[in-house]
Amino acid sequence: MLTRRFAICNTLGAQSLNSTCLVFFRDGSSSLLRAEEELRRYKFDVRFDGTSLFASRFQSQEFQITLAQLPHVLIEARKIAQGTEYAQALGECGSRFEISIPDLDAALNEINSLIEVQGALQDASSGYLFLPWNEQIIKPWDAS
Repeated sequence: MLTRRFAICNTLGAQSLNSTCLVFFRDGSSSLLRAEEELRRYKFDVRFDGTSLFASRFQSQEFQITLAQLPHVLIEARKIAQGTEYAQALGECGSRFEISIPDLDAALNEINSLIEVQGALQDASSGYLFLPWNEQIIKPWDAS
């Protein structure tokens, strides 16, 4: 379990880290506006409350997306990637999108919406996706 290896600060407040996935990227390479554009391109309904995006589709959960750009993000990216093939790349990522999943079990049963939210945010940032529930790191899609 992730919490035994290291702790991660979650700017989404009381949400459990196990119900949050993270997309790490280099500072300045994306924004909430860019994320909103990509989510809309993926056909999500998106609203902004001043600090977070909320993305959903017909009969899907609403996912909350927050941008974190605090000093702990880079430290945590390095800890997550330590000993992996992504250590160098993630070691340069001082920003991340945090995707809050209201009901992880339901999201995993209807996985398409979650995968497409994750994909849209990776497209928006060329970022690395981290899944805390299985400690998997997924590199950005390389279209070349």
